[in-house]
Amino acid sequence: MKSLKIKIPFIITLFTMLLVLCCDNSEEINQNEDNNSSSTLMRSMSELMEQFDTNGEVYNMENPTGNMVLDFCFEFVFPIDFQMSDSSIITINSLEELIEILIQSNDDYYINDISYPFDVLVFNGGSNSIEILTIENDEIFNNLLDDCEFESDENNLCYEIYEPVCVLISGVNGEDIIIVYPNDCYAELDGFNVEDFLDECSTDGQNHEDGFFNTDCFDLVFPINLMNSNGDEIAIGSEEALLMYIEQWYSENCDDFECDFDFEIIFPMTVEYYSENNQQLETLIINSEEELDEYIEEYCNFDEESHEGDLFDSDCVDLVYPIDLMTSNGDVITIENEELLSDYIEQWYSENCNDFECDFDFEIVFPISIEYYSENNQQTETLVIDTEEELNDYIAEYCE
Repeated sequence: MKSLKIKIPFIITLFTMLLVLCCDNSEEINQNEDNNSSSTLMRSMSELMEQFDTNGEVYNMENPTGNMVLDFCFEFVFPIDFQMSDSSIITINSLEELIEILIQSNDDYYINDISYPFDVLVFNGGSNSIEILTIENDEIFNNLLDDCEFESDENNLCYEIYEPVCVLISGVNGEDIIIVYPNDCYAELDGFNVEDFLDECSTDGQNHEDGFFNTDCFDLVFPINLMNSNGDEIAIGSEEALLMYIEQWYSENCDDFECDFDFEIIFPMTVEYYSENNQQLETLIINSEEELDEYIEEYCNFDEESHEGDLFDSDCVDLVYPIDLMTSNGDVITIENEELLSDYIEQWYSENCNDFECDFDFEIVFPISIEYYSENNQQTETLVIDTEEELNDYIAEYCE
């Protein structure tokens, strides 16, 4: 299923402080070489930080391929020496180190200059390859930033459907590199077209699992209503209409990088998801942004390891039915088989859970019997478990 991200996280500018420190707003900026160099550095660092959040995590939407040369425009070749605000020189050995320094910058300690020459990796569309460019001075650095045309990125919005396409380019040493784009729209922004797409596109190893392209656990049920910053309500009738509206809004309202899509979802809203128990599509009403966040956190970032030790999801043992469950009121319910247990749990949630801070508040009544396959005897055997502690010990020893 396809899903849609409503709030698009755009630019966080972390270098306003640095610009204030470097330039007194009450005076004209002196156009000398030092200030030009500092201005170029601030420009490059500011653009770079727009790819990351305040925790140093990359924005998936800003980095659809995971390749900095194509997603950003160029990639620094480390190590590079930087001059700090206290006149000390530090050597930064990786992009991660650079981002960490930028995030931790404060009024007393920040990057003030960069040491020339240094190398960057750039993409040559003519030769379809990544090349090394040596930045000898501030003029060459400025020209590179101009060629990147960062300002044009705001109008280049793509739909958020994950239908990957792959293209083949050459690395610095002539090696083949397969670039995976989340869809053809993002590939076309980098100058590729359908003739460049590989017939087979393997996404093995691509980290889209937590990204916004692969949040496929539910669909919005249209129409939905949005509210803008003026309090006006806009009714959106379909996913296509929403994408067109977002793109139009950005093209008409975003002239700089401090621009957010300032519309909020009007709740309640309805989402559609596939029920594994009922083997059919179900709908769910979401009453608030908090409920939506909790739903996404619980169901859309599924981690298989989070269910290790869960008796109902364990592959190493089977419950022997019937079993008894006890409610929080002390009532005992007898469950005859696994299908009835799944149905009962789902029905209980639908009748008792109006929000997502809701746990299935039943306990297994011990003793219980479990079935397991004995490698020694080459057959299925049963074991009686008398307490929850025994069950946890068994699962910890044999099921992980």
